[in-house]
Amino acid sequence: MYVSTEAIVDQFLRTFPDAFSAHDLSRFLANVGIKAPVAECINYLESNPYVFPLQKKQYMTRAGAFTGSCFSFKPGKREVEQGIFIAGHRCLPFVDSEVLSDSLQFYYNGTRLRNKIVEFESSAALDLFSLYGPEYASQYIASDPANKELDLAKNDFELPGRIHLTAFSLKPILDSCDFHYGDRFLCRLIDWDNGKIEITPLLTRGNRLQIAAADVDRQNWYEILESALLEEFDHMGPCASIEEQLANVFFEHRSELCCVNCGSVEEYLQYSKKVDIEYFGVETRFWRKGEDVPAVGSWNKVDKNLPDEDRKGDYSIPDFILDSYLQDLLYQKKTDLRELVDTIFPKTFILTAEEKKYFLLHITNRNAILLKKYNWFADFISGAVRHRALKLYGQISNLIYDIDNTGKNLDRFPQQELVILSQLFTHLTRILESVEKDPSYIVNDSDAIMLSLEGMEYNFEDIKDQLSSAVAELHKNEFTVIK
Repeated sequence: MYVSTEAIVDQFLRTFPDAFSAHDLSRFLANVGIKAPVAECINYLESNPYVFPLQKKQYMTRAGAFTGSCFSFKPGKREVEQGIFIAGHRCLPFVDSEVLSDSLQFYYNGTRLRNKIVEFESSAALDLFSLYGPEYASQYIASDPANKELDLAKNDFELPGRIHLTAFSLKPILDSCDFHYGDRFLCRLIDWDNGKIEITPLLTRGNRLQIAAADVDRQNWYEILESALLEEFDHMGPCASIEEQLANVFFEHRSELCCVNCGSVEEYLQYSKKVDIEYFGVETRFWRKGEDVPAVGSWNKVDKNLPDEDRKGDYSIPDFILDSYLQDLLYQKKTDLRELVDTIFPKTFILTAEEKKYFLLHITNRNAILLKKYNWFADFISGAVRHRALKLYGQISNLIYDIDNTGKNLDRFPQQELVILSQLFTHLTRILESVEKDPSYIVNDSDAIMLSLEGMEYNFEDIKDQLSSAVAELHKNEFTVIK
């Protein structure tokens, strides 16, 4: 049976428990008949969110970093009364965030806890998924199999007043110990790849001195977490998500934070006066309470001492974007490939006659390959999504190129607008990549994606004038008036 290179590398990263180097990965792949140069492995590992870089060119997988780690959470009053708990975001960042939390496996005394479908008020449910980002919480809830009849797109992406959730039964625990509201669970990750977690109840009654000592330890834990987060903001910035922010902090400080008397992140947010979930464009991140999350900081500033030509942007086009443009031409039943040269590149990007000739030859060859398998009728729904996405992608990439060509003075642009522009570009790129790689997904969710694109168009209209004005102002300042 054929197994793809991607699947083999993925399985390695999901299970390898120890520190390793790019040479180790290259040798591992060579042993299974896959040629992967060390430089290629380095590029892959450096950009992979499930790999932590170590010193001396070593790396650690999420599985290696978090397997065996401890974390805790305290079930809410209603959960305990119903004899259940909702996993929600409570296992972040220790488990795979791409796996829905209802499919995690919890074990008590070697026995797996059973699932149970419960009804919850939407507002209470959203609180249990907020660490995925409040903006994504409703989508995670809607993805629970218990809500398979729920269509968010038809409800303007709003949850109804009450929803269903897949919970985990506390019956074996309640039958074996005097667990009450106010008690907590200490969890230990035993298998990252399969999402297996060992759970132990921590009761708050009994020896008063022991309780007091645990409370003091937990208070200290919150202070360590806060200090680590504030340090991470300066070092790593807002990262790609709240989950990635937490992963970096818990990895760097796991000896201090993954302990028996640990607190929980959701409880920490109630305690903290310095850190909160703040808006970052159309998304959210952990940040200093009351402050906007900036697009530019010490973590990504360009060296202003570099020559201008080294700081100004080039323009590259991923193959799947190029294929998207070519298939869009086919979808529109057009045949003039020369038209694409002006469409694909930003208006201010200058191509020489030789470069235009080479590019035209390249897309002619690509088009011939695509034409052999293109089916207009099969592409009817995906084509409409692609066409709309490409129109906005072109406008956004034009503006990004203009911004890049100011010499990357990103700190002189309106920060939230800059963040939103970057996020729109990322989301559009993902949609276009999905159209090429998984058209069935696009067909099944085309209505929701079209609504999402409409929202992106409105967002771009809101920010483009301010960013364009900033570009014009920076270019104006490049000129000196000579008297």
